[in-house]
Amino acid sequence: MPEATSLLSFPWISASALAALAGAIGIWRCTDPDRARRSAALVLAGVVALLLAAMLEQSRAVDSARMAEPWGGLFEVDAVNGFPMLLYVLLALVTVLVAPRRDASGPFMGGVLGIIAASLLVYAGRSLALIVIGWWLTALPFALNGFAGSRHLRHHRSLLLVHALAGGALTAAALMIGPRAPDFDHASTVAMVLVVIAVALRKGIFPAHGWLARTFEGGSPLAGALFFNGHLGALILLRAESTHLAATVQTALHYLNWGALFTAVFTAFLMLGETKPRRMLGLLCVSQAAFILAGLCSAQEAGIAGALLLWVVVAVASTALVATYRAVEARFTGVEDGIAMLGLAARTPRMAVFFLVSGLALVGLPGTLGYCAEDLLYHGALESEPLLGVVLLLATALNAIHLFRLFSHLFLGRLAAEVPEMPDALPRERWPLTLCVVLVVAGGLMPHRLVQLREAAAKQVAEKLGLEHGEH
Repeated sequence: MPEATSLLSFPWISASALAALAGAIGIWRCTDPDRARRSAALVLAGVVALLLAAMLEQSRAVDSARMAEPWGGLFEVDAVNGFPMLLYVLLALVTVLVAPRRDASGPFMGGVLGIIAASLLVYAGRSLALIVIGWWLTALPFALNGFAGSRHLRHHRSLLLVHALAGGALTAAALMIGPRAPDFDHASTVAMVLVVIAVALRKGIFPAHGWLARTFEGGSPLAGALFFNGHLGALILLRAESTHLAATVQTALHYLNWGALFTAVFTAFLMLGETKPRRMLGLLCVSQAAFILAGLCSAQEAGIAGALLLWVVVAVASTALVATYRAVEARFTGVEDGIAMLGLAARTPRMAVFFLVSGLALVGLPGTLGYCAEDLLYHGALESEPLLGVVLLLATALNAIHLFRLFSHLFLGRLAAEVPEMPDALPRERWPLTLCVVLVVAGGLMPHRLVQLREAAAKQVAEKLGLEHGEH
C-alpha cells in the first residue's frame, strides 16, 4: 500500500488492540461466567467505539483514501479495511453475548478478546511484520488450556496444523519481501505463490476444506466461527492484488479462483451424505465463503464489490446461524445425531425464526442481503469466469437443501406435547440475533447504503489493479 496522505488525530486502532489484549489477559483466569461475559462485553463495546471513531474520521477526510495513526504510525484505516474490521468486533460482541453459560468461561471470553487483538494487527498493520505476527497470534487461544473446551488440542489439531502451514508460508513470503514493507507490491513470483498458498489454506480451499468442520464437530462452534469469519485470507489477497503482479502470479490467482469454485461445489456435494449438524454447518460456511475468493480473483470491479458484500453476508449470517444452533444444543440433548426430527419450534419459535432467516440469507434468498451480494458477484465476475454462473447456482441450490434439512431436524416434526419444556431466546440472545437478522433482511430490501459502502472499497481495489471504474 502507498503511504498514507494524512494522519488520524489519535491512535484509535492501537488503543483498540491494547484494550482487547489487556481484557484478554485480565479475563482469562476469571472463574465467574457472568462476570467474564460482562467484562468481555464492556471491553468489546469500548473497542467498537474506538474503531468507529477511526472510521468516522477517515470517512470525513478530504482527498484521503487512507489515514495512518500518529505517534509511530503502526496502523492505518481506509475504505477496504475499516468496515470489515468494525463488523468483526461487533460479531465478536454478539458471540460473547449469546454464548451459553456453560461456554462463558474466563478462558473462552479471554480467548475471544485475544483473537480480536491479534486480528486487528492483520486488518490494519502498516508492515508485513505486524501482519505476520497478528496472523500467528489469532490461533494462540486454541493452543491454550481452557479455550473452546477442555479437549481442544485433539479437536483443534486440524485448525492448528492448517494455521501453522499457512503461517509458515506467509512468514516466508514476508521475509523474502522484507518485513518492513507495507504490502506485496513488486514481490517475487515465489513470494506471491507462498501468499496464495497461505490464503488457500486459511480459507479452507480444497484439500484444506475439512478443518472448520472438524473444529465445529469436536470443539466450540462459536470459537470456530469467530476464527473463520475474520476472513484474513481474503484480506491478505486484497493486499496482494496489484498491477505489479507477474504473469506467473496471475496464473496462480487463476488457479486459486478455480480452487474456490471447486471447493464450493465439492463441499456442497459432500454434505449430501452428512448427518451431523455441526459438520454440516462448518461445510456450509466453507462452501458459501469460497465465492468471496472467486469474486476477489475476478479482476472485475463489480465482481470485487459483490465479493466484499458477500463477505458481510457470510460473516453476519453464519455467526447468527451458529449462535442459534449452539443455543438450541445447550437446551436439548440429542441434537448432534442429526437423524430424528426434534420439533423444537413448538417450544422455541424465536430460535426457529433466527435460524431460518439467517440461513436463507446465507444461501442468497431473494429479499435478503445475500441475494444482492450473489447477484452483484454473478454479473460482475461472469465475463472473466463464465463457469462461476453454473457453480454459483449449483452450490447455492445444494446448500439451500442442506439448510432446510438442518432446519427440519431441529425445529419440525413433533407436536408441542411431545417436546420437553425449555426456554425460548433469552434477552441477551434475542437482541443480538435480532440485530443480525434485521441487518441481512433490511440490507436486502434497501441495499443501496451497504452496496455504496462496499463500492468505495471495490473502486480502491480496482484502481490498484489498473481497472477502469465501472468496467465489467
